[in-house]
Amino acid sequence: MRLVEITKENWEKVILLTTNKDNQLTLDEEFVASNAYSFAQSFFEGSWTIKAIEHTGELIGFAMYGFSEESNSYELCRFMIDIKFQGNGYGKQALSLIIEEMKNQFGCKEIYLSIVAENTKGKHVYESFGFINTGEIRDDEELYVLKL
Repeated sequence: MRLVEITKENWEKVILLTTNKDNQLTLDEEFVASNAYSFAQSFFEGSWTIKAIEHTGELIGFAMYGFSEESNSYELCRFMIDIKFQGNGYGKQALSLIIEEMKNQFGCKEIYLSIVAENTKGKHVYESFGFINTGEIRDDEELYVLKL
């Protein structure tokens, strides 16, 4: 598994990845904004790194991370594994790569993320990596932090 640059050759495949159970694309998915929305946000805000997640030559997910000027912190802003590939442990493998890349790229000491309260599977994955709930709510989501 590896994180790959999004290019003119693969961007459409990345946009078509979805977490929706019915495999239908929407702007706001059950627990995460769509990849298309994230592309636009990264373009206009300029402080985000976007990467595709590849496993055995196939694009299976997406991540967006970087420095949030709004919160003055390093964040894993978006992270998704396509519905067709969930349940195989790919999320944990990819999260490990993302955390390592954020440490190397930014030298950050903390990584924040926010998560919808109902996303119990996501919480379990993040907590298994040491993310802890800060008790704060940001944009109607629970705020978590990983201290490195």
